[in-house]
Amino acid sequence: MVRKTIDMSMLDKLKIDGEVANYLVQWDNTLLLTAYDQNRTFVLTIDGEQLLIRERLKDVLSRFAQANLIYEYEMEVHFAKVGCQTRGYVAGHHRLVPTCGSSNEQVIYYMVHLMEGASELESDKRVEMIMNGRKGDKYHVQIATSERTFRRIVSAADEVAHDQLSLFEYWMYRLGKLKREGLKWTYFGDYCVYTKLRKLALDLFICTVLHILNKAHKKVYGEETPAELVKEVKRVINKF
Repeated sequence: MVRKTIDMSMLDKLKIDGEVANYLVQWDNTLLLTAYDQNRTFVLTIDGEQLLIRERLKDVLSRFAQANLIYEYEMEVHFAKVGCQTRGYVAGHHRLVPTCGSSNEQVIYYMVHLMEGASELESDKRVEMIMNGRKGDKYHVQIATSERTFRRIVSAADEVAHDQLSLFEYWMYRLGKLKREGLKWTYFGDYCVYTKLRKLALDLFICTVLHILNKAHKKVYGEETPAELVKEVKRVINKF
């Protein structure tokens, strides 16, 4: 079993195991990634390899999102709901989140579901994450962010994941694909719980439709969607 410490503030001093033209980041093959320079991306794989991809970080993330059907508008709506402007890529249990805003040159994206734990370093108040590699390997990754910021972003991603998983069971139950005894939550059939989840599903659907409409309207007409149109869209959605 490997135990290794990686200080990301020393990125340019880290040993590079190889440079590749094409590497598709997936939920289960990557621990973290960050920009190495303007045209290359550093990746720590689940096998502990430290690779450089000859692609910009932005392009690597775009290919990852396309491969896993993580739409920008969907993440914008979900993270807005939980009150966090720093968005990650969330698909239920799977979560790839940034250490700070995407415009920050030092941003690092890491797989929360492959993280065992994290704590503040007493020496310099940075954060050390313990990432789980293959075969029980442990990577102690030190990153330049405060514990408060770190916890805030992870907590937001966890809330988004909870909403997604709740809605998954809600729709499975509603469409007859899950019986009450097979549900994770034994109280799911309770009226209050079902009503709450039904409201969550409707609220998120309305927010998503209006968000897409507003982005398109601003792009075409250069202004926010008129209140009268918003009202009509809501009326159409709520009509049985």
